[in-house]
Amino acid sequence: MKKIPQLDAVRGIAVLLVLVHNTDQYPSHLLRVISDNGWMGVDLFFVLSGFLITGILLDTKQSEGYFRNFYARRCLRIWPLYYSVLLFMFVIVPFVRPSEAHAVFEARSSPWWAFPIFLQNFLVRIPAMATGPLGVTWSLAVEEQFYLVWPLVVRFCTEAQLRKIAIAVIFLSPVLRLYLSSHQVNIYANTFCRLDGLMAGALLAIVIRSISFSPAEFLTRAWIIFLVTIPLALTVETAFHARWIVFSLTAVASVSFVYLALFSPQRWLQSVLTNRFMVYTGTISYGIYLLEKIPLDAARTFHLDKHRFLMLPITADTDNRNAEENAGTALCGCLNYHLDRGTLAIPCTQESGELAR
Repeated sequence: MKKIPQLDAVRGIAVLLVLVHNTDQYPSHLLRVISDNGWMGVDLFFVLSGFLITGILLDTKQSEGYFRNFYARRCLRIWPLYYSVLLFMFVIVPFVRPSEAHAVFEARSSPWWAFPIFLQNFLVRIPAMATGPLGVTWSLAVEEQFYLVWPLVVRFCTEAQLRKIAIAVIFLSPVLRLYLSSHQVNIYANTFCRLDGLMAGALLAIVIRSISFSPAEFLTRAWIIFLVTIPLALTVETAFHARWIVFSLTAVASVSFVYLALFSPQRWLQSVLTNRFMVYTGTISYGIYLLEKIPLDAARTFHLDKHRFLMLPITADTDNRNAEENAGTALCGCLNYHLDRGTLAIPCTQESGELAR
């Protein structure tokens, strides 16, 4: 699949939403609303991942190296940075700062061995609250588990069967979430509770490859669905905190947005989605997502935050803690992206939607 800059920009929007969500102290009401609900950017990642991964699998379904090539590329994309973060958190930090070891291995990140095998979203009590960068890795676990099963399903099912599976999962997911949440099960990081986003993206990949598909046919409906589900999701989340249905609304809104990014002729939208900043942010979003909490945490640990000239301000306000954190995060993301391209020599194709691949 050729590189599509609009999808990089969608990924950039998703990671910026998450970054704002994980950063506090915004004086603007609008930014506070975005901050409170920026976690929805992860749902946009899931939809994009389902769309792109399913597209790759469908396009290579008959190839000889179907499984080998897919899993090799996934490992090369995800594992180097991911396991580097685990090495940093579980080995380097305790060695360099023994006094901080308890914070890494404490109950909220326990059991530590769940992280190397991508089971933290099931075995860690509240995985999103794990220490430092470990707190965002639950979504990578969800995607890795998705990668284990979905290639098999795509390989041995017809497109008609895949369509039925995707639709069934989309409609059954909120029912499952409602049942589990009523029994005090944490649905936020549970793979079975986040499959509708992945399947919504997968369904889109299947639909646009059908012979009778006409992009213009669904544009009006996509706009209506997007403009209705976004405020509805925000309202339900704010008023009722009913995430069992909010996840469904954000999945529908996200798949509509991806469709519009691909096929809408609106100039203002395409100008936003081809903006160099947004596109580049998308290309480094995996590094931003995974490393966002490290710069400021490291500065605090070594008391560098008391020396403002050692920090990384990006605005004239040198007391702006959030600016420093975000600048350090962006630098880490850029470094990871260029190291990835330089050392792994992976062709720069639009081959994956996972958090910045």
